[in-house]
Amino acid sequence: MKLAIAHRTRPKEGELENGDGVMVRQERARTLCAVVDALGHGPVAARVTSEALRCLAQVDLSQDVASLIGAMHLALRHGRGAAVMVALFDGHTVHCGGVGNVELRTRGTRVPVIPTPGILGQTHRALRVASASLLPGDRLALFSDGLSSRLELDDTRNLAPDAASALLLERYGRNTDDATVMVVDVETP
Repeated sequence: MKLAIAHRTRPKEGELENGDGVMVRQERARTLCAVVDALGHGPVAARVTSEALRCLAQVDLSQDVASLIGAMHLALRHGRGAAVMVALFDGHTVHCGGVGNVELRTRGTRVPVIPTPGILGQTHRALRVASASLLPGDRLALFSDGLSSRLELDDTRNLAPDAASALLLERYGRNTDDATVMVVDVETP
């Protein structure tokens, strides 16, 4: 599966450090995409997000989504915690799971992921993982709660992932919180 990936992220208005972060990592035939949103904003939230991303940079991508999120949960267990959405691409299939107030939207193939209520590093219910076979032309957007849940992908239909990310952040981003959006397109191999 060939992917085109872009993201945009910015801190809350008035803050210098961002409590949101992204990870894009490829290992063999697997690609990991993640959006992390630490509770709060500013320097403390930025440190929590850095710890979560450091964990994701070191985990073996041959594991399943539940194991990846479990590793982050352990890494963050003594801090303020975070929300996360993970998409793990494997051949023609994506496996997704999330904890907290992060979301995933699609245009094309439906990926029925519902984030698990809770806080990564503190308490959350049993993780719900969804999988779907993707087709060329499908688009996914992972985003933090710094963007409105009314986010619509149809407006980005003819835009490349970078331009789509910029438009979504500008149109749906909230200045009262850190905001992050990642756009992933499935391309023809």
